[in-house]
Amino acid sequence: MKRITCTFIAALMLLTGISFAQTTTTQTAPQPPASWVAFQQQENAKRAAFFKQLSADRKAFLSANPDAKAYMDQMRAFAQARAKAWRAAHPRNATGTTASSN
Repeated sequence: MKRITCTFIAALMLLTGISFAQTTTTQTAPQPPASWVAFQQQENAKRAAFFKQLSADRKAFLSANPDAKAYMDQMRAFAQARAKAWRAAHPRNATGTTASSN
């Protein structure tokens, strides 16, 4: 009797898994309209141009103002030292399920 019950439960779980797998693999997300894809491409191009111009402006400003560049370098070094000190004070957990990627 126990064997029949276990077999029935296993078959029920297997059939449920198979039917769920079939329903999830046959369903696909609807395709976005071409107008939406074109709009996204235009916005991404605008965003890329904006950030490229911003980077060029920043580079030009820092090359024209060496004191600002020195300040930015000092701030970057300070932030890196602070991050290094924080990492030293908070070591990663080497055991468990967390993966370390240093």
